[in-house]
Amino acid sequence: MISVLIALWFNLNILIMKTIKLAMLVVIAIGMTKCSSDVENDIQQNTTITQEDISPEILSKLQRMGFDTDKTSVASAKGGYIVDGDIFITEETLKETNFQKQAFYTIVDCNRAGNIRIQNALGNNAAGRGFQRGIDLWNRVNRTTLRLIPVNNNPDILVRLSNPGEIGGWGLGEFPSNGVEGGLIILNLNEPSIDGDPVTAREWGNILAHEIGHNIGFLHAEQGFFGTQIPGTPNVDPNSIMTSGSNPNVVFNANDVSNFDKRAIRRMYSNRNNRLCN
Repeated sequence: MISVLIALWFNLNILIMKTIKLAMLVVIAIGMTKCSSDVENDIQQNTTITQEDISPEILSKLQRMGFDTDKTSVASAKGGYIVDGDIFITEETLKETNFQKQAFYTIVDCNRAGNIRIQNALGNNAAGRGFQRGIDLWNRVNRTTLRLIPVNNNPDILVRLSNPGEIGGWGLGEFPSNGVEGGLIILNLNEPSIDGDPVTAREWGNILAHEIGHNIGFLHAEQGFFGTQIPGTPNVDPNSIMTSGSNPNVVFNANDVSNFDKRAIRRMYSNRNNRLCN
């Protein structure tokens, strides 16, 4: 009789332990499902493109310029709009009626491109010390007539620091309009480097070269599928100095503009008969 009771007690304990383990597994599974759902929600929130109450008319004009506004952020700013994080398009540009889809570029007039005056209004800081590097990365490309000339006043392109809250990210460049280079570049000293440390002078030089690219006509390299692209250049150049902020390592670590950047700038601005600035 005692042996029977012991056996029953033993079996009951085993059943209770299995029940507890099953309950714990259910709780863990529910927790994992919730965590997974939270991660998915975070991803969706991080990749959601918001247009900040941009009017359908403005979005339509940007689409006619070649931007996919379903995948590209647009934010209003004083005097225009910030597209894809660091491209400034003025209200004046959007008033133009003759929009053309520009693949890799909009263009500066040939006669202007050879003498673009650019002023360093950054001050004595890392960005200011990187100014010359940003210019040199484009000026040292051979077989091109593009030249950026540092000046102390009356610039064609003014490079200045961001006012508090004026922009997010590292910088902002302005597209050309009616054959005239974009007139403004803004750099944001409050933005840390990709490693969390302050941005170095070398990194600021690379960032400035990227923004200058916008002012002389370049879109982001990932936008090469818009409209007509520069002959001899790929749809996407993973080494381009014009790589967007979604992959900042390329810009921050660049030793030079890419070979396809050089090919593009030579086709855009040179003495060749088929130069695009014509």
